Amino acid sequence: MSNSYFKKSAYIVLFFVVIMVNAQETKNKKQNTKLIELIAKEKAEINTLYELLNNRKRQEAYKNAHIMLKKIKAKESIVRMDLFFANYFNREAILDSTLHYANRALKNSSYIINDTLRSNVHATSYNLIGLCNNKRGLMEASKKAHLKGIESVDKYEKSFSYYVNLHGLANVYMKQGDHINALKYFKQCLEYKSEDEIGEIAIGSYINIGTIYGVQKKFESSNLYLKKANQICKDTDNKDCQAITAINIGSNYQDLGDYDQAMKYYKESLIIAKENQLFQTQVYVNEYIGHLLYTQKNYTDSKLYYLNALTLSIKHNFLSNQKDIYMRLKDIAVKEGDYKNAYALIDRYSQTQDSIITLEKDKEINELDIKFKTLQKENEIKDLVFENNNKFLQLKNQEKAIENLNLQKTIEGKKNENSLLRLRESSQNKANQIKLLKKEQQLKDSEIQRQKETRKIIFIGFIIILIPVIALLIVYYQKQKAQILINTKQKEISEQKNKSLLKEQELELIKAQVEGQDKERLRIAQELHDSIGGNLAAIKLQLSNSDFGKEREIKNINNQINDTYNQVRSLSHNMLPKRFNQNKFCDVLEDYQKKLAEVSKLTASFSAYPRKDIDHLNEKIQVEIYTIVQELITNTIKHAYAKKIELQLNLIQNSLNIMFEDDGIGFNTKNNKEGIGFINIKNRINSLKGTINIDSSLSRGSIFNIEIPIS
Repeated sequence: MSNSYFKKSAYIVLFFVVIMVNAQETKNKKQNTKLIELIAKEKAEINTLYELLNNRKRQEAYKNAHIMLKKIKAKESIVRMDLFFANYFNREAILDSTLHYANRALKNSSYIINDTLRSNVHATSYNLIGLCNNKRGLMEASKKAHLKGIESVDKYEKSFSYYVNLHGLANVYMKQGDHINALKYFKQCLEYKSEDEIGEIAIGSYINIGTIYGVQKKFESSNLYLKKANQICKDTDNKDCQAITAINIGSNYQDLGDYDQAMKYYKESLIIAKENQLFQTQVYVNEYIGHLLYTQKNYTDSKLYYLNALTLSIKHNFLSNQKDIYMRLKDIAVKEGDYKNAYALIDRYSQTQDSIITLEKDKEINELDIKFKTLQKENEIKDLVFENNNKFLQLKNQEKAIENLNLQKTIEGKKNENSLLRLRESSQNKANQIKLLKKEQQLKDSEIQRQKETRKIIFIGFIIILIPVIALLIVYYQKQKAQILINTKQKEISEQKNKSLLKEQELELIKAQVEGQDKERLRIAQELHDSIGGNLAAIKLQLSNSDFGKEREIKNINNQINDTYNQVRSLSHNMLPKRFNQNKFCDVLEDYQKKLAEVSKLTASFSAYPRKDIDHLNEKIQVEIYTIVQELITNTIKHAYAKKIELQLNLIQNSLNIMFEDDGIGFNTKNNKEGIGFINIKNRINSLKGTINIDSSLSRGSIFNIEIPIS
């Protein structure tokens, strides 16, 4: 009776537990659904703040953000708000606040459950930290932050978060003078093709590549990239970009000695920076103007611009800029003979340098301190969890002890009731137990014997089955090995056949081209001899035997000249490549470059902007461009020993720019003897009233920059 009672009680308890678990799961699902809806709603509201910020309504965005901060409930939204404030203060050039909110976003990122979203938060935060340290002149700290940002995202997916940190890292290398790595990473950033955020990365990369080429005195290439950046700036109405582009173009003119043009671009940049509150850009342009005036020995005005830059640098804590400005002001003081002030400025320069070094060290100490405190907190949490578990176990043990006492009391009552029955039946039970023990012993002995026999049978059967299986596996392995060898040989034979077929096809194609060219030459020669030559001979005879006083003879000669002109015109039109009539010009040019690159085992890159406008250029210009590109590629294959070629066509303001670049052995442009092909290129460019500039030196590749006016 007691066993059945306990079983029924256990089933009832289990039933209620199942009901409670299902109810809890339903409740959790409802809560999760509400949480997802809340996060989506708050995310949309935060996105409106970014729209205001991007549309230069910063104060309105900041005010609305503080109102929203009091309303948000989801922890994930708190992280989004931290990132918003970090972006806001970064644009306002308030670096301490930017660092505070970026670090807080990193700390609160544990609130985010989604791994991808959390890694993007890490990458964005590290990028902002890297930008702040860059502005303060802490280059090693900036490099460390951007590398952490790159590590926190998937390098193979290469999202916006990856490229924005790669761009920051390239900027650090540029400021440290490592132009090789800087150019490498900036050009990788140009591979990013997302339509959502292409502006900032592409603009920054074009500007910085142009800046590096300017430092290397490659002014043609520098201005080309800066003009590309400026075009995107105008399309996206990016004022910061327009100001920085103007600074760099002005710097190129200053290096070329054209100080008037340089000052014009500097003043243009300063106006844009002031109107849009671009504080660090104002600092840079004031420094550039100060340096230009210093070069012209106008020390008074130069000092004023440097002091303007110093005021902004101190206000916004731009330590690196402060250090440079103190050194420039010292140079002016020396020129003016004010050695006392020069000494004081040197002292301030040293103090600023020491502050940068101290901040670098303090940052490392703070990171170690944070790690130590975090470890301590984790240990404290573990201790608290351990104590709570102990208390919970103690409570459970107490409850079980009470249950055991109740059970013991019940059992004792039952024992007292049954004690008499047990005493009466004890003698009989003992006799029955002895009998049962004997029977059980016999059953156990027989069971043990049966198990031994069964094991023997199973073992023997296993051995019998195992031997043929092993033999089959050995045979199968040998067959597979032989089959693999056969397949390998067949593959090699097929590859050799394919290679021989490809070579035969290439030879046939070359033969066909040569035959076609010979036929075309023969046809042109026949046309020139039979029609044009005959007409010219007739005209010559008539001119030698005619009397020019007769109007009829003059009219006949004039008709024959017109006929000859039309035949020449028809012949020249027939000589145009038929592919220009049937296909788009850019497609034909790109296909030609690609085929030649494949045959010569080159890596080719082609770009045209805007492609549609270039496809509709005058047919004469297209033919000349096609011939010029043919000659450039042929020369590269014959003489440059290059592995990579790049062709860019850009139609900007009624001017077609053709830039052809290779990574071959290069040549000395001063001592180079021009061949027939190169003379033909120059003649064709001159016929189009264009210009060509060549940037090349030994072991550094070549850049051919061609400008052709489009009327």
